[in-house]
Amino acid sequence: MSDRDPLNLAGQVIAEKYRVERLVGEGGFAVVYRAIHTIWNKPVAIKFFNGLSSAPMDQRESLMQDFINEGALLTELSSHTANIVQARDVGTYTSPSGQWMPYMVLEWLDGRPLDAILEAEQQSGAAPWSIIEVYRLLEPAAMALDVAHGRGIAHRDIKPANLFVDDAGTV
Repeated sequence: MSDRDPLNLAGQVIAEKYRVERLVGEGGFAVVYRAIHTIWNKPVAIKFFNGLSSAPMDQRESLMQDFINEGALLTELSSHTANIVQARDVGTYTSPSGQWMPYMVLEWLDGRPLDAILEAEQQSGAAPWSIIEVYRLLEPAAMALDVAHGRGIAHRDIKPANLFVDDAGTV
């Protein structure tokens, strides 16, 4: 990715233990950075929910509790399968300009989103995948969805951009 830094966080230390390195992704609701856990010296992903920064002050406590509950649910679900990213921490960050943002610290995964892989293969003129290749790639995602559905949870945003393929080729 480019040197872009929409929240101006590169080099900052968040919660006294996450040193932000660089932007790795952005969407309409959140911005994701790669950071280093300064105590364990391990990479993590920090997802800042800048889309929530305009929440009224009187709603932030309730919003943060919902956010904590979502992190706890993600932690519980990921304990049942390696195919769901692990939540490691939650918190809030207030920028020097006063922008309030909840954030979630997630395990760092090396790889790429499925949409980037598909686009690169299409541009290179690669042959379409066989049904066996598609099955091999998507089976772990289907198993993760089964874990969530077993708890009565629907993801509501399954798409290639939200399926991450690690360097071993596993979703």
